Amino acid sequence: MNDRDSLKITRQQRKEIRERFKRDNTLITSKLRKYLPIMILTNLSVLLLVSVDGLVVGNLLGAEALSSVNIFYPATVLIGVASDIIAIGSCTCLSLRMGKSDREGLLRAKHASLVTMLIAAVVTGLIQIPIITWLIQSYDLSPAMHSLTWQYAIGVMISMPFGLISTTGAFQLTIVGKMKTLMVLSGVEGIANLVLDLFFVQVMGLGVAGAGYGTACANMIRCAITVICIARNTDIYQYMGRKAARKDFREIFVRGLPEGAYSFMLAFQNYLMMKIILNELGESGGVVRGVCVFALSVALVFSRGIQDSARPLTGLSSGSRDKKGTRVLMHSCFILNLLLIGGFTVICEAAPKAFYHLHGVTAIPENGLFMLRLCAVHFVFKGCNALFRLYFSNQKDSRFITITTVIGNATLPLFAFLLSKMISGTWLWFGYTLTEVLIMATDLIHYKNRLLVDAKEAAAEGDVLYLTVRPEEAVEASRAIRRYADEKGYNKRLSYRVSLCMEEMTAYAVDSQQGRDVHIQIMVRFYDDEAVFVILDDGICIALDSDEKAQQLIVDNYGLLKKVAKSVDYQYVLNMNYTVFTFSA
Repeated sequence: MNDRDSLKITRQQRKEIRERFKRDNTLITSKLRKYLPIMILTNLSVLLLVSVDGLVVGNLLGAEALSSVNIFYPATVLIGVASDIIAIGSCTCLSLRMGKSDREGLLRAKHASLVTMLIAAVVTGLIQIPIITWLIQSYDLSPAMHSLTWQYAIGVMISMPFGLISTTGAFQLTIVGKMKTLMVLSGVEGIANLVLDLFFVQVMGLGVAGAGYGTACANMIRCAITVICIARNTDIYQYMGRKAARKDFREIFVRGLPEGAYSFMLAFQNYLMMKIILNELGESGGVVRGVCVFALSVALVFSRGIQDSARPLTGLSSGSRDKKGTRVLMHSCFILNLLLIGGFTVICEAAPKAFYHLHGVTAIPENGLFMLRLCAVHFVFKGCNALFRLYFSNQKDSRFITITTVIGNATLPLFAFLLSKMISGTWLWFGYTLTEVLIMATDLIHYKNRLLVDAKEAAAEGDVLYLTVRPEEAVEASRAIRRYADEKGYNKRLSYRVSLCMEEMTAYAVDSQQGRDVHIQIMVRFYDDEAVFVILDDGICIALDSDEKAQQLIVDNYGLLKKVAKSVDYQYVLNMNYTVFTFSA
């Protein structure tokens, strides 16, 4: 029997082959398992940085000092909007261009990211002064609380420009796979903030102002180390003389706008909520607010850990138009969100008193435990909505999530106000849950519509074959590709080249690992006179042609494939080989 006859199979065999090589989430989950613990530890360090001020002043200076720190919290979120826009926009833009194998575009994006970051840091340092002045004045605080709030504000204001550079650098380290470096940097900053807070508050006796100065010094230290690490260990700042065009700057802002809009609305909502809380509960409401914000920050450790682990993978799969891979990734993330944040919510409901004691609060405000329980209900929904924002941002749905975020979050103060008047001030915290549920319902509807659009686009673009290939099944997978092309009536020469490419690249990935497990994910897109073969594997780096040492690893057949193919684009991203072959008939 010749090879042509061997391609003739029954319908049942065809179904078995598709099920056998059906795209699973093995590669995705292996990367998430690797990144997630590191990102959670990183975010724990960030939590220490953000929340340590409240913990220190609450335990050392008392409830009034804790309240002043949390009254200033909305200002921190508001000024941090610029950091979110630049950091998220740069990260998404860079990772998408990596996924598209757009080298020229990637170099321009690097230049645009660097210039935008520096300009934004300077502008942030200037515009925050009048904004924060107005915000503190608008609270109509007592003279003593007004003074405490300003004492803390000065140090935090000094830290803001350095924090913007550090935040952008953190996301840049994420997309190039430097997770351990990021974890160390966050740990250094968190520990430095704790030590410096204790030094300025306890040893120097500077009171609440000492917590602000500790935050400023910790931010400066991390900023300097982050810039040095990126310059020495990555090529993020190396744009090879390419100059960014206006469209590159615009893309950064467009990609970052959804998260920026979310942060702005969060700041605005926090400001209005703080006014409602002060009106309903008095200045002691700042204590309840501080404890609830701390609990939310812990929940966000898990939520952001999942997002930050998935962000570079999402950008890579979206950039390569691997829609199925993106959906598989999102599905895994939603399950993790439910398990991790759901588990923490149970802890909040079971032991709310522990969160007050952690802040040195023994005289818990009336209904304080119940208010924390009400607040904790919304944590899971908030995590889901954050994942939807990540997905829609990478799908170029920035307008939708911007509008949804603005309208959805604008309802929180309204819900809180109505609940406080219709029931009692205690119930204003349930407004968070109503808001997140409203946003999530809208996200789900749009997500289903997005899937329908993706299906129509896929049908218009042509046939796409998704495979998960295990090394021992490479030969059979090669036959499956040829059978698929034969069924669809595509050029046999194309199908043979693609199947040969799959066998050789799989063999290389296995050989390079020297017996260790390797995960391989493949996408083949067929056209009438062309085929695009995309392979993602976690084998050892193939390396660029200019890397002479790593070039020795390349087997002869890989070099042959490069000559046979019309074009080859290769990158080593997130500790994976990402190779795109284009073959002509």
